Amino acid sequence: MRQITFLLIVSVLISCHSKNNDQGSHDTLYSVDTLLIDSKGQPLYLKYQLINSSIDEEKRSIYLFNDFNHSIDEVNLDELALVNNYPFETEGPDGTGEPVNNFNVLKDGRFFIKSFSKSGVFDRSGALKQKIDWINSIDSTGIKYGEVPNIELLGEHTGLTVFGLNYDYKNREIGLDVLSVQKNVVKRFEIDAERSYRDFILTVEGTQYVLDPNVFLVVENNSIIISHQFSNEVLLFNSEGGFIKKVDYEPKLTPKRVNKGNEKGLADLKQVREEYKNYLGQVCFYPPVWDEVNKRYLRLSTKSVYSEKESKNSFLPEVQESKAYLSVFDVDFNLVSELAIPELTMKPTKYFAKDGKLWVFKNFSDELGFIVVDI
Repeated sequence: MRQITFLLIVSVLISCHSKNNDQGSHDTLYSVDTLLIDSKGQPLYLKYQLINSSIDEEKRSIYLFNDFNHSIDEVNLDELALVNNYPFETEGPDGTGEPVNNFNVLKDGRFFIKSFSKSGVFDRSGALKQKIDWINSIDSTGIKYGEVPNIELLGEHTGLTVFGLNYDYKNREIGLDVLSVQKNVVKRFEIDAERSYRDFILTVEGTQYVLDPNVFLVVENNSIIISHQFSNEVLLFNSEGGFIKKVDYEPKLTPKRVNKGNEKGLADLKQVREEYKNYLGQVCFYPPVWDEVNKRYLRLSTKSVYSEKESKNSFLPEVQESKAYLSVFDVDFNLVSELAIPELTMKPTKYFAKDGKLWVFKNFSDELGFIVVDI
């Protein structure tokens, strides 16, 4: 095990004042540790902050898609080391297609892999075991579906159920499509009743440029969870595609929702950038994750202030200041407490709960690491 020692970061016990939703206030204690992964000299693909990764059910390993060689790397989180690599083909009968947009590791160790135009279940040797055919499936009106969702995840139960986010940029709409592979039938669910996707799309007037907000699709606690980047509502579905409930709560440390921007097209890309910075400065929500040990959900949100100096290499300038907040929910998704985590100064794109603690991805000079928060 390798650890990095930072003043005020590693093994610091801090008392933070936070308020319980409608239940008064109390002190929440937490400590922060920083861990570094031994990659065994192999390059891990960290460009997109582990957005294309998956945790196994036991929380023993995290699997990272490696765009360098079209493979999946297995990192053991107990050993803090790279332990395996699983290569895949791009074309042919066992081809995944490319680029790979997302994947999730299944309970039996196989992988569900989604690329630009197709998806399927693969074993660890790279063999395709089950092709997913969205195009020839039938929707509720009896019409052929005819397309492939942008993002997909596989829900595991007695049959195969695939969940997909379908984007309609022209009409500013997004839907959750649920495919029963066995029945070859697709159902669509409304996931933007609060206009949390539609209202925050930014466009340049007279052009086809679109900058739309993130909508997150994750599997946690045997539930499919939909959440939004700029609004805090959460939608839960079971692994068979049945709607469970909508979660609505009142945060104290952040706005519940970003003050919406201009629904009409903006004049140029510079105005789009300024409006997007304004959104991120108010609040940015990330997906909830399930803490099996303590039977609770954990969710991060941030507020970011950006430099006024434009960057030549990225759409947004450098972050001058970033504040991170942690919301804690019970098993029924009731808000229990909130607290600021000053040590989390980066954009927490990928995080998960393991051993009762929150693990947040951190890139240490192109080496994989985690900031671990024990609440």
